[in-house]
Amino acid sequence: MNDRLSLERQQLIRAWGGFVHRRVPEVRPDVPGPDLAGPDTTWPTVTPEVAASWARSALTVSPERVCAPVLSETDVRHAWRESALEYGMRGLIPELTRLAEDADLIVAVGDVDGTLLWTQGSERMTALARRVNFVPGGQWGEGTVGTNALALSLRTRQPVRVFSAEHYVQTVHDWVCYSSPIRDPGSGALLGVLDLSSTWEHSTPLGLASARHYAAQIEQAIGGRPPGAADALSLSFCGSPRVTLGGRRLHLTPRQHELLGVLALNPGGLSLDALHAHVYGDQPVSLSTLKSEVSTLRALLGGQIASRPYRLSVPVTLDAQRIEEHLLAGRAAQAAELFDGPLLPNSASPLLTYWREYLGAAVQAAVCRSGDPDLLWRYASRFDDPECLDVLDDLLPAGDPRRPVVRARRAALDAF
Repeated sequence: MNDRLSLERQQLIRAWGGFVHRRVPEVRPDVPGPDLAGPDTTWPTVTPEVAASWARSALTVSPERVCAPVLSETDVRHAWRESALEYGMRGLIPELTRLAEDADLIVAVGDVDGTLLWTQGSERMTALARRVNFVPGGQWGEGTVGTNALALSLRTRQPVRVFSAEHYVQTVHDWVCYSSPIRDPGSGALLGVLDLSSTWEHSTPLGLASARHYAAQIEQAIGGRPPGAADALSLSFCGSPRVTLGGRRLHLTPRQHELLGVLALNPGGLSLDALHAHVYGDQPVSLSTLKSEVSTLRALLGGQIASRPYRLSVPVTLDAQRIEEHLLAGRAAQAAELFDGPLLPNSASPLLTYWREYLGAAVQAAVCRSGDPDLLWRYASRFDDPECLDVLDDLLPAGDPRRPVVRARRAALDAF
């Protein structure tokens, strides 16, 4: 058995026990000592992400919990059949089944809440998984079973390994899990998570790479799905711009992004003069130049731009409009989830500049007003926003391990 893995496991078990029982952990010389003044102790060997997750888990979950709650089989089957994840998985199931058998794994796909929709494993891992309800319908969100790889990957939107006693619930301390988020290739929205799990002694550096690889394969398959999407145009302009037509990525120029954004925001159509004003403002660009640019874009879209008035003649979704819909419905968390940055930040288009400033301010205000420290933490982790950091500092209790991080980031912003 690997001595390094055994040592890592022993250290984590001691750190976990120290946290759960609020003891002072053993301090190694090569690890910064804990702050003994209060419950926001930094536990040796534990990453900040895991420590913060433990703190959140302690509010709702008993570390002695035996298994996850489970939804009804009927509900899960229906959710799986209706999910884009099922379509993305179809071609991969034989390969993942062989992987599970050969590597003694259990493979799982979960939705955005951490509810498992599909699993496939070796005989040994399937038996172990049943004991803890790591089965279709099992609810593996942080709020139900505490720290685990699926929940952390969904929260951070990054590939994550959770090893042995990094899990908050003791019943899975014998496990190692690797999870990677799955996104919609068109909109960038989070769809779910892929997880590969085994027992701790089978931990390998290839585990995280494999989870990332197969999640990317699922995303690629979802991007090419045909049902109802043959002519659909998807525009993601908040953050890195991304345009897909019928699931196929289009690589366009910044000007073409601007034209699409303006047309999407005016579904009823625009005259040539109005389109010119929205895109160029008072820049000295001729109407004939605009006509030429529209003609080029029309060809790239397979003729899907009508004229007199100029409008998109294809079903279109624009992330900025979906974000606004969430905000108007009071769904701050969903709006923040879709908001990956300013709308086309380099555009000087008067209409898009207005939307960029309006939408950014509206999302920030909604997050700050939410009173949800977890939402504020996720938002502040992605954007340097002094006001959100101040609100978060006021909301976090003194013992929350995130509070020193918030204050340090706020001080760094002031210094910068």
